[in-house]
Amino acid sequence: MRRRRLAAELQRLRAASRRTLDEVAEYLECSPAKVSRIENAQVAVRIQDARDLLDLYQVTDERREVLLQMVRQARSKGWWVHYSDVVEEGMETLLSLEDEAVAISIYETNLVAGLLQTRDYAHALMDSWNDVPLDQMRRRLDLRMERQEILVRPEPPRVDLVLDESCLRRIIGSRALMVEQYNRLLRAAVQEHVTVRILAFDAGPHQAMGFPFQIFEFSGEDPSIVAVELLNRNEFIETAEEIGRYRAAFTQARERALSPEDSITLLKRLAEND
Repeated sequence: MRRRRLAAELQRLRAASRRTLDEVAEYLECSPAKVSRIENAQVAVRIQDARDLLDLYQVTDERREVLLQMVRQARSKGWWVHYSDVVEEGMETLLSLEDEAVAISIYETNLVAGLLQTRDYAHALMDSWNDVPLDQMRRRLDLRMERQEILVRPEPPRVDLVLDESCLRRIIGSRALMVEQYNRLLRAAVQEHVTVRILAFDAGPHQAMGFPFQIFEFSGEDPSIVAVELLNRNEFIETAEEIGRYRAAFTQARERALSPEDSITLLKRLAEND
């Protein structure tokens, strides 16, 4: 997201200077494609290239220093750099979105959301990955647990979670493990910044059925982004029209779900019965 903010600023500066991509590329002695990739946040801009661009756009003084600091931040590594052996590009994007979001809306159809899984629940899920070596599985498990640190930091994101009832009824590992998972959800549900709603089996059809996804909201003017879960990767949606559809689908699912209070009651009943 830091790279996206910087890219948007550079694009605005070029437009204000009335420079074309070709003119900027000639000044930097590079291809127009490279300039385009910088402005679309596909690559990180080098600090020297940034200085040259700001010279071209006649940006000086305090504004220049702010933008150069944005360049440094955009090139900095996230906390997940220590897991580079198991973090692929799509996962890195997801982690960065989680790390910078001020609000996350999550709809899950089959599994408890990763941000609220217990370690044993996550281990039982990963144990079904026959194509992942044991050492990598342990690393992925550590990564998933460390992801959850965003929920206990001083300024955590607001999390609005809608779980299909099947997420709770499907036994992962054992019934004892599921009780532990129910209690984990209960502890989260009473936190001020987390809301848990259960979409009961009798809620009827709704627009979001069968499509787990997350909506990330950011501070300031940064646009929202939707992450859609696929079998082996996430896809990211950024167009306003499509994001609007996902937001409407989430709102419908949330409205048909049990209230937060009734959801807590259901979770308690599941934990006590099991």
